[in-house]
Amino acid sequence: MLPIRRIDVAASDPAATRDFFAVFGYVDGGDDVLSRSAGASVRISRSNAQGVVRRGWDLGPRGLDVYVHDLDEALTRVEVAGWSGGAIGAIALGPVRMRQVLVAGPDGVPVVMVESSHRRPSLLDTESHWCSEIYSVVWCVRDRDVEASLWTAAGATAGPPLEFADPSLGAYLDLPVADAPLRMITLASDDGASTRLELLSFPGHVASPTSRGAGVTGLLFGAAAPDGSEIAA
Repeated sequence: MLPIRRIDVAASDPAATRDFFAVFGYVDGGDDVLSRSAGASVRISRSNAQGVVRRGWDLGPRGLDVYVHDLDEALTRVEVAGWSGGAIGAIALGPVRMRQVLVAGPDGVPVVMVESSHRRPSLLDTESHWCSEIYSVVWCVRDRDVEASLWTAAGATAGPPLEFADPSLGAYLDLPVADAPLRMITLASDDGASTRLELLSFPGHVASPTSRGAGVTGLLFGAAAPDGSEIAA
């Protein structure tokens, strides 16, 4: 079923949403689809509703992750473009050191910029743009392990389950309890191709889905057809 081929975004102001994604290197390829030369495309449709940033224990899409070389420089770039980041979250996992920040776009579209000491291959390595394609989509679910078992049964390859409890991550995710534990797992296709899915859950806390009338509303999964078109899974 993986990788993620397309991210669907419903926009109360489609022009503003296109301008927002343009900051991260996404260009209009026609038919309201924005893309980079790798990774999932973004399809924009008009919505009569307005989306909001998901906070706390909210279920649903929580991050469209892009790699950056330097998080502080990246923050300056998005601020010049008229956007601002939230609190910076830091992760130490063995030799890996990561810093990340959420930039909430129109209707709460959550682009997360990630600076990492170790990262997967991406357009950040081959193109001159300051950030990569969307290499991962983070989605908050009720139970990481239950959801992950469904994906692996369908053929997805799961990475190691991870658990964190760090006040900086709580601030980055705007959690009511700063040091609340969070659980994550990465799901990818066998070849590890982008764009991956990351499941996030908050054990011991009640979560509820929020409206998806605007903002990120859905994902299209599947391999590409021989002619390059998309096949829904």
